[in-house]
Amino acid sequence: MQLKAIWTLWTLALLAGQPAFSQTTPSNLQQRAEDALVSDQPAETVRLATQMLEAQPDSFAALYLLALGQADLGAQKAAAVTSAKAYDVATTEEARFQAARLVAGTRFQARQYTRAEIWLRRAANHAQTEEEFRNVASAYRASIDANPLSLQFSAYVAPSDNVNNGSEEGVLRLEGIDLTFILPEDRRSLSGVAFSASSEARYRILEGLKSATYLTGSLAGETYVLSSEAKDLLASSPNPVVRAVEGSDFETVTAALGFNHQQNNISTFGPVRFGMNFGTYWEGGERLVDFRDLSIEQIIPIGQNSVVSLRAAQRDQTALLPSILDSKTNDLSASYTRILTNNDQLQLSILARDKNAGAESSFEEYQLGVGYALAEPIWGVQLSSSLQLGYRTFEGFTTTLDGRDDRFASADVTATFQDISYFGFSPSLSIFVSGTDSTAEEISFSSVRVLFGIESNF
Repeated sequence: MQLKAIWTLWTLALLAGQPAFSQTTPSNLQQRAEDALVSDQPAETVRLATQMLEAQPDSFAALYLLALGQADLGAQKAAAVTSAKAYDVATTEEARFQAARLVAGTRFQARQYTRAEIWLRRAANHAQTEEEFRNVASAYRASIDANPLSLQFSAYVAPSDNVNNGSEEGVLRLEGIDLTFILPEDRRSLSGVAFSASSEARYRILEGLKSATYLTGSLAGETYVLSSEAKDLLASSPNPVVRAVEGSDFETVTAALGFNHQQNNISTFGPVRFGMNFGTYWEGGERLVDFRDLSIEQIIPIGQNSVVSLRAAQRDQTALLPSILDSKTNDLSASYTRILTNNDQLQLSILARDKNAGAESSFEEYQLGVGYALAEPIWGVQLSSSLQLGYRTFEGFTTTLDGRDDRFASADVTATFQDISYFGFSPSLSIFVSGTDSTAEEISFSSVRVLFGIESNF
């Protein structure tokens, strides 16, 4: 279908409200260009719109008509440039919306999907009705489906009363011995603000009815600024090394590259996904470990509204410092996701983990989780929440006589303020609470974080 057939009605309605063209130009020039567009004469539209621009280079009507004519002639890239100029000179929200949509449409036709997505987000800034916003969201999803490259970014700022997951009591007790030691100040709970950012890229290299293969990459980092109270605590230490500790000493960076493959015809239950990642991890500016991840996942659709996922994964970790041991972690997990009759989403999950990392770092772990997301906003606020409960057991530990047992839990509530939107993103507020109760008291901690971030509306 020609792009003209999509935009003609919008063009006639939009240009009808534009200011009259320059008096030095024949009064019927714009009308003739519109008529040529409707009559499937794009070359004539281009000729007439070019004449209009000779007299008035900043005419929105001329630029918009010229872009439509170029698009119908198959010059999608030229049409994208011209419609971007129309966006720049537009004086109304409606005109900016339609110009941005036209840029996105021509970029999509030229298979420049990432550029199309950027312009669709720009169009969302100027949507005046819910229907216009839904149309932009629908076009965005179509571009995502067609685009072999997928990019995701996230960032947040999170004040916390315990950025380092430090001990609450600040003491170390040796079980069976009547001795108590005061933990170094940098191992006690330190308050401050966390700054986090992450990005993920996925590129589809092969796709068919039976399978799809993707290259993947990710980069995530978090750093901290300590509060004045935390700085005072560190400054009180008699150890000059502890006194020199800063928030950046707790920063972390993780980078990984890999591939994912989905095969649709080897299981009667549903698609099977295979994954492999190679990555590395830094902490406090020092590279600590390299790792390799392997995974296999069975997806089992149940009707139209429910999905079960069964997943097995293994991480092989190679230590890069003599103070750290190599480790191997095996995971078995299952999740059940269901869209309820009111369109809310419910998710249940279970995880069993076994980690082999030397005498004091090897453990078995079990987790249960539940998540719930409301489909309909409440007063313009989209709400979701989750809860995780877990148990971890160590066969041996230095400060206890019979190993170590941890009970841990975390919960969060996220509110996304959808009435506030820019480039298709809305601000979000999350409250995240976590804690561990351990038989090794120095390991016990609790933490409350308030996360300020952004969420995509598409």
